[in-house]
Amino acid sequence: MELLQLRYFQESAINGSFAKTAEAHNVPATSVSASVKRLEKELGCSLFDRTCNRIQLNEKGKLFLKNVEEILRKLEHAVYAVQPEVDDDRQIRMLVRTTRGEITDAIIAFKQKFPKAVFRTVFDFSETDYNSYDIVIDEQKDGYSGYDRFVFMRTRIRIKAAAKNPLCGKPLTLRQLASASFISIGEQNSMNKILINACRQAGFHPNIVVQCNDIKCYEKCLAADVGIALGREYPNAAVSDSIRYLNVTDFDEVQTICCYYKNSSAYGIVGDFLRFLRSRGMASV
Repeated sequence: MELLQLRYFQESAINGSFAKTAEAHNVPATSVSASVKRLEKELGCSLFDRTCNRIQLNEKGKLFLKNVEEILRKLEHAVYAVQPEVDDDRQIRMLVRTTRGEITDAIIAFKQKFPKAVFRTVFDFSETDYNSYDIVIDEQKDGYSGYDRFVFMRTRIRIKAAAKNPLCGKPLTLRQLASASFISIGEQNSMNKILINACRQAGFHPNIVVQCNDIKCYEKCLAADVGIALGREYPNAAVSDSIRYLNVTDFDEVQTICCYYKNSSAYGIVGDFLRFLRSRGMASV
């Protein structure tokens, strides 16, 4: 079992495609497919259900992926822990389109080990000129031509409410929330798009009573029961005493956040930060 096999398997599971994984690594799709088949032969079981047009993880594949991601995170953390500080005074130029809180925490933690590191970080949903950045944090999508990527975070999206909200503890369908008030973070934010699309599929448009770009305002309005809202479910982390997850039985959304980076810039201090982000990566599903 080789490290590259595990990388190919992980990325193909996320991409749902051997071809996209091959493109990211600049190798033929047949090489990725053959590598994963050798891995399956070694394990003695298939990890994907294959059709002529797509691949999809089976149950054993899902279990294997969960453990592989944990192994790869620990490996990245081990590599990062022994990396010496490099003499590189470049700015780490980063565009952050989602998970602003997590990236802010990462910057603070990285600065503790590399106090000379200099960040030029833009938190912007609408920025389109991303070519001037070394790193872009965004949802998994096509469109970042010339960038490599790895999965930084994959989490389940839940609907949250204030603990005193009468909806808490009840089995619900999304349609039953048609008359509820919603809080949303920014029109261009991915959470807002998930909310609009999910409600549209359920046959209604959400009644958004507060829309803001400030996370503290968002959280205060949620805790004060101004409305209900979407939020990420983090592994091994409970919501606060004032907030609860609603039991919405037909709402099952998963968000994959990727770190896109220019391979030509991935050395020195930028390379250190990329390894650090890999070591902090999270997956709850």
